[in-house]
Amino acid sequence: MNEAVGNAALFNLAIVFVVILIAFFVGSLSYSKAYKVKNKIVEEIEKQGEYAEDATKAYSLALPEINEWLDSGNAGKGIGYRKNTNPGLNNVNNCGSGNLVNQTSNYEYCVYIIDTCSGKTDTARCGVYYKVTTYMYFDIPIISDIIKIPVSSETMTFTKLNG
Repeated sequence: MNEAVGNAALFNLAIVFVVILIAFFVGSLSYSKAYKVKNKIVEEIEKQGEYAEDATKAYSLALPEINEWLDSGNAGKGIGYRKNTNPGLNNVNNCGSGNLVNQTSNYEYCVYIIDTCSGKTDTARCGVYYKVTTYMYFDIPIISDIIKIPVSSETMTFTKLNG
């Protein structure tokens, strides 16, 4: 009888160990997806911002390419990022405060624009840059909406020379 109790404890320890390893694996997959989405959005904004006359319109110019890449139903081309629970509706509840550029979005990411000229007296060299925040989710049925970890990055500053 003593061996049966010992084997049960060892079996429970093995199950806990396997569950922890699976959680780390799922977490790394979720983080890599959020990281890829963030990098793609930053890349598209920077590409459009370099060629646009007005850098404040870089996100709106990059939006079609971003949406095409995020769409999972696009013949296997998209990454399949999580869609917004209120598609096309206000995105402010998900993103928080700041100068939010994507007020409405079909996907759960946030793009803020930051102006480096505001509040400065010397505006000879000013510009704007974008801050992108995507979210990492654990897509496990019980905790999928509870854990939402932000992954953020910023674009380069699009400098406007005044002088």
